[in-house]
Amino acid sequence: MTAWLKLVPGWAYWVLALAVVAGGQQIRVLSAQSDAAHAQAEHQNHLRQVAEANAEVILKQQAERLDLEGRLTANDQQRYGELRHAQQEIERLSAAVADGARRLSVRASCPASAGSVSASTGAGRLDDGSQRADIHEEDARRIVGITGDADACAVKLTALQEWAREVTKGN
Repeated sequence: MTAWLKLVPGWAYWVLALAVVAGGQQIRVLSAQSDAAHAQAEHQNHLRQVAEANAEVILKQQAERLDLEGRLTANDQQRYGELRHAQQEIERLSAAVADGARRLSVRASCPASAGSVSASTGAGRLDDGSQRADIHEEDARRIVGITGDADACAVKLTALQEWAREVTKGN
């Protein structure tokens, strides 16, 4: 049985061994390439999942931002309307004071001087504030302007506070 092996030259054994080793190496390379392709496919799948998750987050943030911008715009429009109304009211009041159609007055109590009260007048005095004293026209215009500025500042402050609440909501 081993006699025929003697008929095969020695170098043929080396060629056969080399072919077996090369075949084994080829199988190892093919296996490594298959593993690398599988790992690359898994990596691509992972990257796709991460990209989809990021896209979802971005879309959610965009929707939240659009919602916030809508609320802020609505608040701005409401506050601007209030501010405009306050300015119109102050302008109307200023015009009425300027043309004399409207007068500003304050409650006043005027103590009677000794020489001006007659003996027949009783000791009664009006302390309920029903007596009024008119404010000078120029001073009245300044007061109306100051109150108008205060009203405008109040509307602006309210708008700013609402803006801050909306922007920081959920944080």
